[in-house]
Amino acid sequence: MIIDFHAHIYPPPVAAKILPAARRKLKVEVPGSGAPQDLLGHMSRSGIARSILLPLAKGREDVSRLNDWILSVSGEGLIPFGAIHPFMENLEAELDRLAGCGVRGVKIMPLLQEFYPDDKGCERLYEALIKKGMMLVTHTGRDPLEREEVFGTPERFARVVQCYPELKLLLAHLGGMRMWDESRKHLLPAGGNVYFDTAYVSFYLDEMNMADLIQDIGADRVIFGSDYPWEIPGRAVEIIQRLDLSEGEKEAILWKNASILLE
Repeated sequence: MIIDFHAHIYPPPVAAKILPAARRKLKVEVPGSGAPQDLLGHMSRSGIARSILLPLAKGREDVSRLNDWILSVSGEGLIPFGAIHPFMENLEAELDRLAGCGVRGVKIMPLLQEFYPDDKGCERLYEALIKKGMMLVTHTGRDPLEREEVFGTPERFARVVQCYPELKLLLAHLGGMRMWDESRKHLLPAGGNVYFDTAYVSFYLDEMNMADLIQDIGADRVIFGSDYPWEIPGRAVEIIQRLDLSEGEKEAILWKNASILLE
């Protein structure tokens, strides 16, 4: 059994807009269509039993509508997390609504939503998540573009961990896309309930360096993520299986750690 803790699907009009734009602007391949049935097909071919859906709302006004859609297409192994914006007016009410639907966590992306995770304005979100026992999944570090501002750096997230050690936090891209030296420096000593996913890392780290970073983090804190539709889930699974790690470590990454988080 494999659990993919980092997958994205999109309403058809949104996919038709953002996927071609990503190919054009980011200069990356997008092998998936972003449709639920396409993801399910990849899961079946790759031995993935469950995929965690991570919706992302750029604007505050987009959150509830996107969550409605994610909830409507979940099931059959597609496990919904919620979109959220830390500065939205009805944040607590939206978290209550999601929790009432059985949603276990929410996703943010400082780089796209343009906020600093250690901004005092984010305190409402972190405190509400701790109170409700919900998990926070976040993009960490850069993306394929060279941008002037990264927003969600490993150093800033280390401050969040220090201030909110009870917050259950999953940092995507092994703690900092294209910022892994900073991740080692700031996040590995930070402690707390911090986990790291493997989404899209293999496009920038070779397998030897990826395995080294996982061992530095500790395989018990690493969660498999494919980043579908930006990556083929089966390819992502094969990379984990090839890494110079023990079979126990690979099992922990591919499903055991995720199953504990979802209990």
